[in-house]
Amino acid sequence: PNCVVELFEKIGDGRCDDGVGAYNTLDCGYDGGDCDAYNKYPNCNVNNPHWIGDGECHRDPYNTPECGYDDGDCDESNSKY
Repeated sequence: PNCVVELFEKIGDGRCDDGVGAYNTLDCGYDGGDCDAYNKYPNCNVNNPHWIGDGECHRDPYNTPECGYDDGDCDESNSKY
């Protein structure tokens, strides 16, 4: 009832919307759980929080300790170098 967002259908749609915006709040259940991977890394500042832990390794700033190496998505490729 306290979740005030423009498009309520984005809540719980599998994509972390607005990493630090209205969707990713306690009142909105952290975007219905969509931002759980991103929220594990409070010092991770990226433009596309939905890329964190999406199964694909993205370059810096995603593949950094602050972002959990893209929430583990880059572990395999990082182990090769």
